[in-house]
Amino acid sequence: MKVRVETIADLNETEIVVRCPERDEEVERVVSALGFFEKAVMARKDGRTFRIPPADIYYFEAVDDKTYVCLRKDVCETTMRLYEIESLFRGSTFLRVNRNTIVDAAKIRSFKSALNGRMEARLENGEAIEISRAYVSALKLMLGGRGK
Repeated sequence: MKVRVETIADLNETEIVVRCPERDEEVERVVSALGFFEKAVMARKDGRTFRIPPADIYYFEAVDDKTYVCLRKDVCETTMRLYEIESLFRGSTFLRVNRNTIVDAAKIRSFKSALNGRMEARLENGEAIEISRAYVSALKLMLGGRGK
């Protein structure tokens, strides 16, 4: 695959064109990855509504029938449910790691083993997230390791 960037001063917005002999799996992955940057989550804090881009999100957590969007140093509430978030970010670096949490695997700095096959992930912002054993293999596969 070739990648070429052309700088055109009089363009109003960035345009990406994918040229291919056929629309295969590789092309679909590229298109899906590019679409990731257009997605955003609407969340509220202090009576204001914000559009939060995925790159700013560290994890989502469901507590007491509410879903929170956790950022580097802030937390907002969203009306989305975890299953909707999973669907929105399918094919991206967001992955469910326990019953109540979806984390951006790209924001994980380190791991440590915990009891009963669980793990603890330390995020770039210093927070620790528990990964239940049911989700450990999927996370290892996503990060390029072996599942079991």
